[in-house]
Amino acid sequence: MSIFSSIRKNKWYFPGGRDLQLESGSNAALEMFRDDPLDSLTREICQNSLDAKLEENKPVRVAFKLLKKKTSSIQGIDELRKDIVKKAKKQWPNEANTQRMLQRMEEVLDQEYLDILKISDYNTTGLLKNNWESLIDQVGSSVKKDSSSAGSFGIGKGAPFAVSDLRMVFYNTVAEEQNRSIGVMKFVSFKEGDKITQGTGYLGKNGKQPLEKNVTFDDDIRKESGTDIYIIGINKDIFENWESQIKYSLVDNFLYSFYKQKLVVDINNFEVDFSTINEIIAEIKSNKKLTKRYTNVLSYYGVLKDEEHDVFPLIGLEKYGIQPGEATLIASKNVESNRRVLMTRSAGMKIYEQKNISGTLKFSGIFYADGRNINDFLKQVENPNHDKWSADRYSDDPKFAKNLLKDLRKFIRESINQKYKEKIEDEVDAFGISEFLPDDINDLKGREGLSKQKDDIKIELVHKESTSSKSTRDYETSFDDDMSDDFERTGRKPGEHGGAESYGTGNGKGLGTGDNQNGIGGSMGNFDKTSGDQYLNKGRRNRSRITRIKYRCIEVDAAHGIHDLLLWSDHDLSNVKVDVDIIGDSGNKGYVSVLNAQVSNANFETQGHSIYLPQILKKRWQKVRIKLNRNTRLKLEVEVYAYTK
Repeated sequence: MSIFSSIRKNKWYFPGGRDLQLESGSNAALEMFRDDPLDSLTREICQNSLDAKLEENKPVRVAFKLLKKKTSSIQGIDELRKDIVKKAKKQWPNEANTQRMLQRMEEVLDQEYLDILKISDYNTTGLLKNNWESLIDQVGSSVKKDSSSAGSFGIGKGAPFAVSDLRMVFYNTVAEEQNRSIGVMKFVSFKEGDKITQGTGYLGKNGKQPLEKNVTFDDDIRKESGTDIYIIGINKDIFENWESQIKYSLVDNFLYSFYKQKLVVDINNFEVDFSTINEIIAEIKSNKKLTKRYTNVLSYYGVLKDEEHDVFPLIGLEKYGIQPGEATLIASKNVESNRRVLMTRSAGMKIYEQKNISGTLKFSGIFYADGRNINDFLKQVENPNHDKWSADRYSDDPKFAKNLLKDLRKFIRESINQKYKEKIEDEVDAFGISEFLPDDINDLKGREGLSKQKDDIKIELVHKESTSSKSTRDYETSFDDDMSDDFERTGRKPGEHGGAESYGTGNGKGLGTGDNQNGIGGSMGNFDKTSGDQYLNKGRRNRSRITRIKYRCIEVDAAHGIHDLLLWSDHDLSNVKVDVDIIGDSGNKGYVSVLNAQVSNANFETQGHSIYLPQILKKRWQKVRIKLNRNTRLKLEVEVYAYTK
């Protein structure tokens, strides 16, 4: 029987007609998701569920569950295997990609059991009439509740088909107005007589009409509103370790949604919410490849977990019709800094990461736009992949959009610079004084070698021209190249009354060499003059990233690659690893190799860009002289890893 002569009940129906274009297996709507199919699936599914939220004061719940079903029990399978796939293979004899796809379909259809991924959402409206028509009947269409919704192009509906070897999905939805179920297949065109089928087929009642009975492939019968998606014949290569891949994707793409309690996801009975994300973060940190891929996730998670993070309500966009407070910037400098801001809208899904904010300040941030006016605008300038805001997409007035986005970035940049630059200037003053005073000013009383007379003390700021480049993570200072020059500036020498910090190996426990016996010696520096190898713990215990660390990078002799690192911690550290990197003007890191590292003329182990020290004592400046493989002026950044006591 011709598939055109009659529409058969509960059979696959491929609409067709005369003179239609043939559609091969290279479906553009699916190909865009093949680079990272599980990540794309996770983004599109959770985004669509968030867009269909029912009760605003409750989170949307999405559940992923892997099922196994006997192949012969699935509607329409025999018809595909015995008839439709064979006709399609005859239609495309010279199309290699299509032949490979159809050959794989035959292999899957011959299996005794099929793997099915079931995805369900709860606290959602289900697919209302307009949503159903957009999903089933239309191309490039997307019907959403309001401007806060993430999708607007209708392209994301292809993501589930991209992970199926059969390109087959069944939908089952319970909505207020009507329950609906249907099967959809993103197939290929094939001829029958003088007619051509289109690429998409349907398994419904009398063709494209919803089935009379809701489809289900397990024992769960949906009663509450929401939608079930069954992806039939999943690609097993893609789904290797699929639970972990989806967990990592969720944290990467919906971190702020979890933080705002907008979303909860169940993955084979593992519940992901903000309280359990720490377990996923721990998994990422324990694997070097994952840490490298999701480095920025660690930074943004740190911002949210930092109880002292800074909050900046959006201001300055009133001339564009956007009211103060329609968006919020959250930032912190007490985290694994990436100098970026995660940009997101009301749904909380990551759009992109704003860079080029500051090449020197240490911070990470999250920008969240939840106001109606700003969401309406940002939705119009968002691209189909939901990973960029572009002024050219604003057809009404691209220049207006360009200026608005420019001022939005200006708000972020100025908020970061004003907040953290002030703190940095305070640290500069404190550090300059600390070179000549002990940690506790009361320690001056009764110390041997101190003058007992009451001298008038003046502290005068001397502005001195310097030809050397002082590179630091968060500011450029005016310290001389060598700390011994401080004595020339102050008129004090080691051992004189007044007690400048000792740099000797005597009682002062200073940083350098000498025989000073009378200085206060506030700084650490009493390492044995032997290789750092003996201090280096080679065991399995992992070091932790130390975020509350201060440091200074001082150029000594750039032509020979010599620099001084000054390190300060507010608690004792042991088995310390110090990583040194180059920072470009855009804030991106570059690699440098440390050839030699010395503390008090003792050499310590280096490897690549890392320096290994046995310890750093709390609240003491530690000086390390390093020689790099780059003989030029550099801006350096330091990251410290250690065991904490």
